[in-house]
Amino acid sequence: MTLRKAIKFNAKKCLKNNWGRAILILVILTAVNLVLGALDNAIFSAMGFERVKIDWDILRETIYRFDAQEISPAAVALSLLLSLIRLCIMAPLALGAVNWALELSDGRSNSIGELFWAFDNAAWYRSVWMRITVAVKTGLFSFALEAIPTVMVTVGSINLMENRPAGVTLILIGGVLAVAAAPVTMWFGARYFAVDLLLCDRYYYTVREATKLSVEMTKGHRWQIVGFYLSFIPWYLLCCLIVPLFYVVPYVAVASTMLARYYFEDYLLGQNKLDVSDPDKLIIDDVAPEDYRRACEEQGMDMPPVAEEPAPATEPEQEDNGGIAEL
Repeated sequence: MTLRKAIKFNAKKCLKNNWGRAILILVILTAVNLVLGALDNAIFSAMGFERVKIDWDILRETIYRFDAQEISPAAVALSLLLSLIRLCIMAPLALGAVNWALELSDGRSNSIGELFWAFDNAAWYRSVWMRITVAVKTGLFSFALEAIPTVMVTVGSINLMENRPAGVTLILIGGVLAVAAAPVTMWFGARYFAVDLLLCDRYYYTVREATKLSVEMTKGHRWQIVGFYLSFIPWYLLCCLIVPLFYVVPYVAVASTMLARYYFEDYLLGQNKLDVSDPDKLIIDDVAPEDYRRACEEQGMDMPPVAEEPAPATEPEQEDNGGIAEL
């Protein structure tokens, strides 16, 4: 069984008796997001501003588009402020969902209250700062990568409007380059695949530590992460029917968390920072402990000695000389 199939199998196994809570978490996140969007529209209408919509690209995690014919500085400032407020609410909620999924990977089905875990500790502002940090880094990379294709398509469109044959060639080449740039952008974003996991309650790294560690531990695995997400494309297509959303979103979320945890534990094993004497504590829980140790020995991995249970206390033996117990 490949790693991808094993992760998906384990994700569905963990969700088997927890679909109700997983779907309820999705409903809460969606409802909060819709309420915040409605409040944004109400505030814009009350202040008489033309709606300036700032879209957040989920795949690229970057702010990239303004929807308004005439953009006023006040409307842009208000929209940025409302977007920041929404981020301060949705980012901790999203981190709470990841924390719930992480506990689920150990077979612990926590209550829905786990969703609000990040609001009463440092994880609240860490989750917000993490989103901003990752968005800036991935946004700058995406802009640099797609600048040339965007210019080519724009110039080609202008030439096409002026009936110049070169316009078609520029648009085609620019379009091909733009399509080719998409997986490269996803590859770069995979550097931060495990940041959410590392901010969870179990690990509780700072944003700087989490981003640095995520970049380090995803080396050599980033195309695998891209392939992992692309493998869900058929499921994403089914989401057009709305109802499959309640299956696909929790499934992908739990599987992603489990994969991030696997890469983290694999990284710790490589750094000799993880005690594997008890494989039951690892995410690879479908291998018997003796088989796991044998496999590690065959691969030349250093295995810590198995902790022996302390012998039961016995009465000290009496010496013949003076009847003094030997300590």
